[in-house]
This record gives sequence, structure tokens and C-alpha cells, in this order.
Amino acid sequence: MTSTRSEYVLGRIMGRMALLLTLLMLALPAAAQQRVWRVGFLTPAGPDSSVRGPTLAALAEHGFVEGRNLELIARSAAGDPDRLVPLAHEIAAARPDVIIAVANTAIEAAMRAAPQTPIVMSFAGSDPVVAGFAASLARPGGKVTGIVMLADMGELKRLELLHDAFPTARRIGVQVGDKEWYTLEPRFQSAAAAYGVHLIIRKVDTPQEIDSAAAALRSAGAEAILVASSPLFSRETGKIAASTMRERLPTMCEWKEMAREGCLLSFGPNRERLRRRTGEFVARILEGADPASLPIEQPDCFELVVNLHTARTLGIDLPPSILSRADEVIE
Repeated sequence: MTSTRSEYVLGRIMGRMALLLTLLMLALPAAAQQRVWRVGFLTPAGPDSSVRGPTLAALAEHGFVEGRNLELIARSAAGDPDRLVPLAHEIAAARPDVIIAVANTAIEAAMRAAPQTPIVMSFAGSDPVVAGFAASLARPGGKVTGIVMLADMGELKRLELLHDAFPTARRIGVQVGDKEWYTLEPRFQSAAAAYGVHLIIRKVDTPQEIDSAAAALRSAGAEAILVASSPLFSRETGKIAASTMRERLPTMCEWKEMAREGCLLSFGPNRERLRRRTGEFVARILEGADPASLPIEQPDCFELVVNLHTARTLGIDLPPSILSRADEVIE
């Protein structure tokens, strides 16, 4: 009896251990096979901070969490466009599932380095169809989709608002930092002529040229400056604000953050919202959507911001029409 009972108890124990071992063996492959998604991020500007806020937050809402099942492979050219191609190849070597590319130069580099990898534009600065990135906005038809900010529309609206703010100004400086801007110049000059305004164009390629640009525009008779859309300028806003303040020149910039750093006026899309949309594009692709059929989007929300502190420092009284239209007034 004792021997039989001992054998029974031992059998029960062995049975439970076998069941536990089976369960562990079933669980281990699931853990071992958990997919880690790789997202590349290529920018011609500064560090990867722009993708670590709203973009990663949007991805996390879809279950893609950095450090758990998402790896971010971020590379920045830090203002040196010659670095974009080798950096794009570094990202491609990591075999990402999707690449986020900031600005046309980064998009082109990513397309060449990883032609079979989906690319989310964040953001293209000119028509992606004309640039050869997509067949159409509604049906891109290839590996590239995302967000485009048509520079001509934004620049022309900023010129209009600057003219409304300073209707008697006859000479307006334009600080440009993107080679593609010159494709917009004919339309820009035509719009300026309609306002009775003469444009003074100054090309700026490096941060070191910003101070001399403001001084040169002042010497040429500029009464205000329009700072064209450029990753360089959005990164060097403090330097732009300091140099134009020194020359006593009111400035129209693109992003509201630029007005917060000292530009008198800014007009552009809500960048946080656009970065969230970037994350949602990436999430949809990781979930299986085909980028060829994801329509390319344009911003649908623009903000006019006025920095009254800058206005007071420059001794400027802005027209009530500008203040009443402002989405944000910085005191």
C-alpha cells in the first residue's frame, strides 16, 4: 500500500511538472518571436527630438512603443546636406520597416538608399508629384506617402500678411535657404508687384551667414524681412531673431515656435498636429496598409502668431486687423 501510494503521489507530481513544462514551452516561442518594428528617421536639421514627442506618442496609441516593440533608428545631418546620403544608407542597413524623412532632400536620399522601404514624408516642401515621389496625391502609387506643405502657398500667404501688417513698406527682404525656393520666385515676384513691393533676395546657406544677411538686407533698404521656409531657419531662430532685432527689422517667419523665440510674426501649420499625423501614417503602414494607396495629406490648420513683446521693442504698432486675426498673441 505504501509503495503504491508513493508511486501515485510521484506520478501526480511528475504529471504536474510535465504540464507546467509544456505550458512554458508553449509560452517561450511567443515571447521569443515578439516582433520588434524598426522605424528610421532621417532629417537634414538637428537632433531627433522632433520625432520623440507627438510622433512616438501617436505610435504608442497604436501599440508600437519604443523600447518594447519599436526601435527608432534616427540620423541627423545637422545642417550638412552632404551627410544625408551616407546617413540614409546607415538607416537602410538596419532594415527598417518604415522610414520617416524630413524635407525633400532627405526623402530623395531615403528613396535611393532603400527603394523597397515605405517612406513617410514629414514633410515634403514641394509638390511630391512634380518631384517624382508619387503618381498623385490621392493615390501615391509607390512607396512614398505622408504630408506635404506646398511651399508656394505658405510663402505667398506670409507675403500677403506681411504686406497687411506693413502696407506702406515698399522694399521687403526675403531670406531664403532652400534651393527649391527659386522655382517659386516668378510667382513670388508677381505677387509682390501686385502689392507695389520690390523684393530683395538674400541666400543663406549656413548659420554663420545669418548675421550678415540681416545687415545686408538693411543696407539694401529692406523695411521688413520674410524668412522663407527652411530647416536651417527653423533650427536657428534665435540667431535670426537676434540679428533682425539688432537691425531693427520686423520679421515674418513660418512656425509659431519661431514667433515665440522673437520673430514679430509667424504663419504656418500646427507642427505638433502634423507630427502626430506622421505617427499615424507610420502606424497604419506597420499595421499592414499599403503606402501606395494612402493619400498624401496637406495641412488643414494654419496659425497666425504675433509677438507683441518684439513689436514693443521695435516700437511698432501693428494694425488692429492683424491683431484681431491672430490665433495667438505673445505679450
